[in-house]
Amino acid sequence: MNHPHGTFSEHDYTPKLAGLDDLGSSLITLSVDLNQYRENLRAIRDFIAPAKLICVVKANAYGFGAAGLVPILNEFNADISCGVATADEALELKAVGYQGRIILLGYTHPKNYYQIIQSGCQLSAYRPENIPALAQACQHLDQPLELHIKIDTGMTRLGISLDELPGFIRQLRDYPQFRVVGLFSHLVDSGNPAARVNAEQEAHFLRAVKYAAEELGYSPECHLANSGGVLNLPHLHLDSVRVGILAYGITPPGEFTALPPVKPCFQLASEVIDIHRVKPGRGVSYSHSWHADKETTVCTLPCGYADGLPRVLSNQAGVLIGGRRHPLVGNITMDYIMADVADADVKNGDEAVLIGRQGEAEITLDEVAKMAGLLPYEIPCALGRRVRRVYIGK
Repeated sequence: MNHPHGTFSEHDYTPKLAGLDDLGSSLITLSVDLNQYRENLRAIRDFIAPAKLICVVKANAYGFGAAGLVPILNEFNADISCGVATADEALELKAVGYQGRIILLGYTHPKNYYQIIQSGCQLSAYRPENIPALAQACQHLDQPLELHIKIDTGMTRLGISLDELPGFIRQLRDYPQFRVVGLFSHLVDSGNPAARVNAEQEAHFLRAVKYAAEELGYSPECHLANSGGVLNLPHLHLDSVRVGILAYGITPPGEFTALPPVKPCFQLASEVIDIHRVKPGRGVSYSHSWHADKETTVCTLPCGYADGLPRVLSNQAGVLIGGRRHPLVGNITMDYIMADVADADVKNGDEAVLIGRQGEAEITLDEVAKMAGLLPYEIPCALGRRVRRVYIGK
């Protein structure tokens, strides 16, 4: 969008707000343990060897903050690449200092061609009608643009069909501006190893690999398995695998028998900012969906659905304060939640853990997601800009 003179957008100017610097007023923090993140990457790398690892860091690294993870990712440039979904994500990764290979796995609009091809990123290709415009944008490059052809093997989302693949490869070969370096698709139900669609997709993809080798005269890098495929379908590791949520120690939905030794590398926490002694019958929050059945203490925490806490967790979820679990009570509001701490010795400023470990107690992301009826991916991806990302370790 073009902005009239004298106006600005969020992308033109980013103010120093909480979650973006160390001086903001935010009192909700997503802490990422960089040492554990590093160990998770090592564990996955060793688990999939000799296949290579493509670490998918789309959607701001699933909400964990791509910029903060770049120093660790740069340690693995020799054997780990990064995958993103959009041109903006690729350019941001470059801008914050990532030095390794970036594969843009999603759709790139022609309006972004001139900008993205200068970045050195590898692009996905599957739209024949866009190839002439892409070739024109690449005319003055010093070396061919490297492409990964995306095949639709059953997801019915993005990708070229198997029938169209040979002709598409011949179209790409007509342009010296391109070099096909990869071939990939996406699994539909990798969390269920017995799903028939896995075998169907495997058959389609192996046919695509055969067609590509025949048309190109060489075999490009092939990648099909996602996090679930890494765990359930080792015969589909092929040349590379794409791992997203598993890198943070989160197991994707499904049934798995073999797991690399990864552990959660994060904690979501806030603090107590207000304390109320409540008489029996007193209601809490909007609509008074909860009433005290006896005299108790209710404390307030400065985080709410604007920060990414699903409102459906009202009167369901819990929080750890002082090493003990306490229930959230009343409806989750935009900026605040309340917890019933009974007669516990709780003070303003006490740490309150929403996801993670405190002492011997723990609230897992998986249990929070199940309680909300969501996938584990959805919780961190929804954490807003008021949530400060803090990186511990080096």
